[in-house]
Amino acid sequence: MMKKYLSYILLFGFPLFGCQNKVAGQAAYEQNWKLLEQENSALAFDADIKLSDAETALDKKLFQMRKQFLAETETQKLPLFSRSFNELKPLIETSKLFDVLQMMPKGGLLHTHSGGITNVDWIISAARKYKECYVYDQKDNDQFIFGQLAFFAKENVPQGFVSLDKKLISDPGFESKLKELLILKRDNLCSYTDYWIEFEKRFKRINLLLPYRPFFKEYYLKGFQDLAKDHVQHVEIRFIFDELYDFQHGKYPLKTSITDLQDVIKEVHQSNPQFTLKLIYSSFKFLDPASIDKQLEVAFGLKKEFPDMISGFDLVADEAAGNSIYSFQNNWTKLNELSKKYEVDMPLFLHAGESNSVLNKNVLDISILNNQRIGHGLNLIYFPKSMELIRKQGKLVEVSPISNQILGYVSDFRNHPARVLLSNGVQCSINSDDPSVYGYDGLSYDFWVAFVYWELDVKALKKLVFNSINYSSLNKDQKKEAIVYLNKQWNDFIQKANQKLN
Repeated sequence: MMKKYLSYILLFGFPLFGCQNKVAGQAAYEQNWKLLEQENSALAFDADIKLSDAETALDKKLFQMRKQFLAETETQKLPLFSRSFNELKPLIETSKLFDVLQMMPKGGLLHTHSGGITNVDWIISAARKYKECYVYDQKDNDQFIFGQLAFFAKENVPQGFVSLDKKLISDPGFESKLKELLILKRDNLCSYTDYWIEFEKRFKRINLLLPYRPFFKEYYLKGFQDLAKDHVQHVEIRFIFDELYDFQHGKYPLKTSITDLQDVIKEVHQSNPQFTLKLIYSSFKFLDPASIDKQLEVAFGLKKEFPDMISGFDLVADEAAGNSIYSFQNNWTKLNELSKKYEVDMPLFLHAGESNSVLNKNVLDISILNNQRIGHGLNLIYFPKSMELIRKQGKLVEVSPISNQILGYVSDFRNHPARVLLSNGVQCSINSDDPSVYGYDGLSYDFWVAFVYWELDVKALKKLVFNSINYSSLNKDQKKEAIVYLNKQWNDFIQKANQKLN
């Protein structure tokens, strides 16, 4: 009998024990998998965000909307992942997701440039109203380029310039041609260097417009109104200072740009009383250290006089062609001395790592300097120790996805380095950089790109939006007031978006 019983154990018992071991192994595997998933999630930049029931409800709706959008583009065989922004723009504008993201409060735009924020169609129509506005319609030379706009007194018009208004009347096709010359597109790929050359030409074509004081005020009023319409409540401009002028009084002091912008903000406040502005004094990476010394003196002088308007200092221009941040180390070591002299601090907001190359080491300087925000930071992922330091120091990377694609750093938005930064706990904000040069307004397009291609959720959107105020250069009281306003706007958005999508 015992022998028979042992036979049953041999036949059926050991397989049973094997099944139990297999189940236990699966359970351990699943437990380890879930633990690893939780540990990864805990490292993410938005791990501290807890959603309300209403936010969770909207999150589920937006998830389904994106899923449906992607399914529709696949059915229609639209090459969503291999298209440039300019090709995608009509598709974005007709999507339901875009309608929702346009409703969303954006907080602050922390990274944009003077000369790159106001709609190109408006620039052309506004400039032609001035009889003093001319356009260069000859071949490029050492001084001027085709399509360059400028204001001149009638007796001082250089050869090759013609009245803009008369040109647009006599040549009906010129307006669309001029618009193409003012917008940079990535439809036809060319070399990285050529893109920067073409990019800088866009600024050159309008840089003689902006110092004309009447146009200056119109330009920024329109730009700020469009941003406010897209639910942006705070703006920080990398500002290139130039002497304003008009034909009655000649040139004005450098500070006139600031006082005029303060007047413009007062006008914006008539419809958007919460709107705020800061200027980051900007110079150029291609200058030598002696020139940057002079620029820093000017910046400190302006900040002493306008401490609530000038928030810091930056160096701009193509990082592949300009000097490294490291090459200006003597300038940076003088900052404390200058702070004592002028009795104001001058934080840095440096562009760093706008590059695909590991040979560009500008991000190494960021963790050493008093630099709370990093412009672009694309190649930060190649420097893991620096990335870890920046995360621990609580510094923020200003990410501009559309700009990065148009300038050739990212072809497929899904492969944007910001996805690595976000998952590794590096704080980021979403920015438009130079939207008018890229053919769009506001911040909604950049948020759409980030949401769709980076597979974000409402938790991530909320963190990105609130980061833009928490990491702004508003002072403590201004920031507190801005957060109160943003909280109200955010809660209203959640309620209205849920109602819209019911």
